[in-house]
Amino acid sequence: MDELFELVSLLAAVGDRAAEAPPPSGGWVELAEGWCDFYEVKWESSPPPGDVHGLDSHSVVVEFEGVSVIVTTGALVGRCSAFVPGVSASWLGVRLNFRGGGDLLGGSRLYYRSRFLDRVFDVDFDLEAARDEVRYHVEEVLARAWDGGGVLLIDGPLFRALDVLRRGGAYAFLYSEVYRRRFELLRGRRVVGVVKRVDQSAYLARCVGVGSDDEVAARRLLEGRPGFVGPVVVKWGDLVKYMYYVGVPSAKGVRVLRVEAFDPSLAREAATWLGSLADHVGVPVPISAADRLARRLNAAAVRLLYSASPVEPTYRGLEAVAAAAREL
Repeated sequence: MDELFELVSLLAAVGDRAAEAPPPSGGWVELAEGWCDFYEVKWESSPPPGDVHGLDSHSVVVEFEGVSVIVTTGALVGRCSAFVPGVSASWLGVRLNFRGGGDLLGGSRLYYRSRFLDRVFDVDFDLEAARDEVRYHVEEVLARAWDGGGVLLIDGPLFRALDVLRRGGAYAFLYSEVYRRRFELLRGRRVVGVVKRVDQSAYLARCVGVGSDDEVAARRLLEGRPGFVGPVVVKWGDLVKYMYYVGVPSAKGVRVLRVEAFDPSLAREAATWLGSLADHVGVPVPISAADRLARRLNAAAVRLLYSASPVEPTYRGLEAVAAAAREL
């Protein structure tokens, strides 16, 4: 037990050290793909709108000999509800782990060919890019099932400034087209992205000169209290999103989330009421509900795939099947 208490002390010390950074210089700071010419720290709050929907998807890759199966499910919850599988969507992707083979899948309802690059998902096609394309397709289908009333919370960023976009090439084109389609579908509508893993970005930290990452920066600026910090603006090509970091109550004190919107006034509005929707771990209830449903649907689909398959998955595939069993 001595080691446990030593670890607890270390966590506190590391947290203090992570906050050490040059003080805010003020003024306008340019990032690789974002900027903030001003920011505010507020502790104000407001009640949420009465009609809030949540949308989330879940994707798992099950490996078989010669083929990677991408199982992607999703849920839209609220006054409007829709589920994948359920509404018509290509939610089962196939990446062939050898060259060619597209003739084996000709006419199939499976998602086996990129709709942006017109290439078969084979060994020369990046697996994560194929997985992302299927996942964004499922989320697009669910977003179209929403009637546009109230507010829609989507789990994750509205678009990501990936390294692949900076490098250019075929995959940069793929992601650019995916994001453009999402922007055209969602702009002018009350849609807010909710990002839970803010420790993996440094937009805010670089803007204000505090902390090693965005979670540390937001915690220090909010002094450990519920509130919000922003805006930070991220632009990629013609796409622009406005972001606020929100400290929401949780069982362990305050959890930091990021809200994103294509409209700056909607982003700030959402920052004031997101905390009032938080569950015991600090996740907005509509997102939490959609996440649970998407994961349960995914686990059931993976178990069914395993039961019906005439061949055994690889060892990694069996790990995915075992993880699905724990979700049910």
